[in-house]
Order: sequence, then structure tokens, then C-alpha cells
Amino acid sequence: MAFIEINNVSIRGVAACVPSRTVDTKDLSVFKNDEAEKFTKTTGIERRRIVTNGVCTSDLCFVAAERLILDLGWDKSGIDALIFVSNTPDYRTPATSCILQDRLNLPTSCLTFDISTVCAGFLQGMNVVASILSSGTIKRALLLVGDSNSLTSSIEDKSRYPLLGDAGTATAWEYDKNADKIYTNLLSDGSCYKFVGSPYSGFRNPATPESFIVEDVGEGIRRAPVDGIMNGMEVFSFAISEIPKAIRALCEHYNIDIHADVDYYLFHQANLKMNSVIAKKLKLQNEKVQSNIQNFGNTSCAAIPLLMVTNIREEIKTKQLSHLLSAIGSGFVWGSAYIKTNNIVCPELLEL
Repeated sequence: MAFIEINNVSIRGVAACVPSRTVDTKDLSVFKNDEAEKFTKTTGIERRRIVTNGVCTSDLCFVAAERLILDLGWDKSGIDALIFVSNTPDYRTPATSCILQDRLNLPTSCLTFDISTVCAGFLQGMNVVASILSSGTIKRALLLVGDSNSLTSSIEDKSRYPLLGDAGTATAWEYDKNADKIYTNLLSDGSCYKFVGSPYSGFRNPATPESFIVEDVGEGIRRAPVDGIMNGMEVFSFAISEIPKAIRALCEHYNIDIHADVDYYLFHQANLKMNSVIAKKLKLQNEKVQSNIQNFGNTSCAAIPLLMVTNIREEIKTKQLSHLLSAIGSGFVWGSAYIKTNNIVCPELLEL
């Protein structure tokens, strides 16, 4: 297991932006009879925020970053790095992070790069940005994490489209000799790559005119080859087995008491049933397990910072808190992390 201990880095703030457009599960035409009700009972998703035409993930992250920088009172000339984590960039090239550097009016000395990943992206991005800062050469950095996966799904695919919501987030990180340690445990299993993804949108299987033709693939699901796919049963089975193992391994390796040393459990919001099973396996206190899936659905890599803003904003602004994080995404890539926050800046939820 890839255990990583990071010193000298503190999180200074977190912000999130969601589309203003709300789509209710009960209104989706893909569901027939009482299917919508059964879907909500299983997943917990009552509504989601979906981008309107012309809005990209970078736009949501831009709004979050601008507000966070303002509330922090940071001088933009002192921001040394910007990392953008997303599966839905503006273009294939150039990197969206570079474009955001210009949009945010950050200095040309700012290091920028993209990380292409989905649901486990916040954990991966957090490790990268914290590792860059830990030596002290770079002092301040922005981690912009989000996805607009509603754009990658067929609206006629009831196995995927009703699950996914859109969101963009920004977290601010700073070199700090007095910071609490950050502990992470990251894993991957590429043999599972076919279970979640977009197999006809890259260069292994280049898109053709036929790739855009919508087909009936059975069980009331219609999609084109270029659309994203999700094998929900495989994801569920893998997650409820491997996520508890990853969390236990992290806690055992770093001598963390999974109950006494944690104020909040912030898990990727895949679906309500999955997180309930994970919490039950770990015997977690329900009041500490945060969830916002009913209002936002599965927001991919934005889920964890979005949880901070929607569920524990007042406390995270005024208290020192300990958080146990966990996520799993396509690949599969998954992991867990233990991080402390201390009176950080957290603007109210933003809309675009």
C-alpha cells in the first residue's frame, strides 16, 4: 500500500460552486412507473445540480477560486502553484490549469498542471499539492477539483445519468512548519478499468461517426459508444470490500483511533447504500458520517470538499477538526486520508 506522510502543509480554506440548475430525480423521463422512487430509496439521490449549455467544470472552479482568494486576502502574485483535477477539462490540449492561471490573473511564475481522474481525484490532488509544498520552496498553492460528468452521460442511460451531479471546488494550501501531519493511503487496480469510463473518447478507440449513434443496450438503457458507462454492481461490490480495508490499514499504520481521533468521516458520495454499508462495517458513529448526496448526487472528485462546504461549514470555520476521508473512482483508484483543519476560511456555497 502507498502510505504517504506529509509534513509542513496546512489547508487554509475551501470553497465550492455548483450550477444553479436543479434537476429532480422524480422528473427524469428515463424512469418509468415507480422506478424513480426505487432509485431514490437505494441511492439517496433526490435532486442534482446540472450545468447549462456553455458552462464547463473550469468555470465552476474559477468562481470558487476567486471567492476563496478574496476571503483569504491572498495576494495573487504570491500563489506559486495551481493544480486542476478533473475528467472534464476544457480541451484535450492545452491543459485547463494553464488557462485558469490566466483567468485568475496569477503570475506567469505559477506552476500549473492537470491531473486527469475522477472520483478519487481530491485525494490524489491533495497528495500532489501537499508534496510540492512540503519542502518549502513553494509557499502557496490552489487545488481546483471538479467534474461535469452529466456531460459525459446519455440522458437515456438510467444506470449512470441519474447518479451524476456537477460541481467545482477550490482548496487553498500553504507551507507551514507547525502544521499537523497529513496521512494518506492510495491504491489502484487497473484490471477493473472496463467497469467505469468512456471507452470510445480517447485514442485507443478513436471516435467515429458510428460512435455517436444511440443504441439500445438492454434493460431500458440507451446510449452511444462515446457515452460514459458504469457497471454499478461491480463498483458497489469492490467498494464495500476494499474501502473498509484501506481505511483500517491507514488507521493501523499511523496509530489513528478510528472513533476517538475523528470528528467527521467525509466519504465520496457514490450512493447512500454504499456508504451505509461501509460505515456499518467500520462500526462508525452515524452522526459523524456526512452526506449531501440527496441534493447533489455523485459529484465525482468534487464530493469531499463540497461536503465540507455544505455540511460542516460553520464548524470548520471556527474549530480544529479531524477528518477521515475516503474515495474510489474509475481505474479502479481508491484510498483514504487523515487530515486536520483549524479555523479555515469557508465561503457559503456558490452558484453559477
